[in-house]
Amino acid sequence: MSTFPSTPSIPPASFYNIQGLAGWLNQNSSYKYFFVGQTDVSPYLFPMTSSISTTFNGEYDAANVPLAPFVTTLSQQQLLQYSNQISLFKKVYAYNSNAYVGYTQTGKPPIYYRFITYQEYTQYKASVALINKLYPFNAMANGNSTISNVPSIPQLSWVVPFPL
Repeated sequence: MSTFPSTPSIPPASFYNIQGLAGWLNQNSSYKYFFVGQTDVSPYLFPMTSSISTTFNGEYDAANVPLAPFVTTLSQQQLLQYSNQISLFKKVYAYNSNAYVGYTQTGKPPIYYRFITYQEYTQYKASVALINKLYPFNAMANGNSTISNVPSIPQLSWVVPFPL
């Protein structure tokens, strides 16, 4: 595995926040090319052609398309709830990620995070549901550009090789 956001790599825990994948792509626009045509990321990233514009050989530049986050308006209570869920997810994710990296370096089986209470486990399951809405893991693992004027972009393969 290489360092994120290279491909293939494991996204770090700090990657996950309330802005979701759309927020990260807006800040790192060159990676939008990997998600062109994938409607689970954004319905606005399409390989379009136009006979009117010749600026990009008839194609638009996906890097310039602003992506709307999946979560736009929240009450203070929702923001607090989502922030707590994301914090719990990041805690478990960081623990499991470190266990996996330790396994790849030592060969000893990883010991993944163990929940203290059943309540913590159910809160974690709710956080995974939120993260799955903000970060489409299938698209992150299989992103592949379909824009013809982008020179040789390989397939994106961000992976989460441990249980969520």
